[in-house]
Amino acid sequence: MHDRYSTVRGRQLGVRLRELMAEHHWGVREMARRLDWPPTRISNMFYARRGTKYIDVVKMVTLMGVVGEEADEIYALCEDIDKLGLVESPLDRRRRRLRTLENFEAEASSIFAFQMNLIPGFMQTERYCRAQMESSVNLQGDLEGYVNRRMKRRDVLDQSRIKFEIFLHEFVLRLDFGGPDLMAEQLYHLLRLAVRPNITIRVVPTSVGCHVGVGGSFKLLDFEEADPVVYIDTEAVNLFLEDPEEISMYRNVCRGLTAQALNETDSKQFITDLVAELYPDSDEDLQLQF
Repeated sequence: MHDRYSTVRGRQLGVRLRELMAEHHWGVREMARRLDWPPTRISNMFYARRGTKYIDVVKMVTLMGVVGEEADEIYALCEDIDKLGLVESPLDRRRRRLRTLENFEAEASSIFAFQMNLIPGFMQTERYCRAQMESSVNLQGDLEGYVNRRMKRRDVLDQSRIKFEIFLHEFVLRLDFGGPDLMAEQLYHLLRLAVRPNITIRVVPTSVGCHVGVGGSFKLLDFEEADPVVYIDTEAVNLFLEDPEEISMYRNVCRGLTAQALNETDSKQFITDLVAELYPDSDEDLQLQF
């Protein structure tokens, strides 16, 4: 039986410690040498295996010369480190420079995503992404910075080891985010992604009526050496769920969506027909790319 990660909070702390060591160009063995610890002690902290001691975090942070507000932010990650689940606010992300979702996406072995309103972030075109963010009434900070970070998240799709199962309600495909050319480009982008062997895109048509995903959009991320996590994005906070009972409930939703959605082939045809219906005058170059 392999070692398992502890909690979302512990894994989040491990990521931050790895980032700090990378800034110092120190590997695990170098850090272990400086602290006179066995290397396994460092790696267990990185991956939150077997828990993490506060005093050990203090020693690592002090050795790397991290002080003041930055150190306090790291110590704050140690609070309730064994508590399941995490509520992460935009303020947390800005203060602590957290990239929890991005890190989990990159580490996942499979990602099941259901969207009722939007194209998933890592499948958005740049123009669709910008239009979505411009429509937000709560976006704070540099718009281009947000767009660039979202576009960087698309790199995860190039990792062939990750299996993506993406379920989109028909409403997502019909919701206009900036005009015919923008939407046609986005839908053709989905079709190009759908031919990749590790990516499955399936449509939940409105003809299904009331479906099992009416509770809202979510991602279920599975890992080779970690417990699964469900991610839910809201206007005010991001939720990371990991309690086994909560995970089981979302797996039930996944099974229900799998039964209700169009199959993979019919979904591709559905999207193709929708482009022809809604955007008959779309740019021919986009069509030729597909």
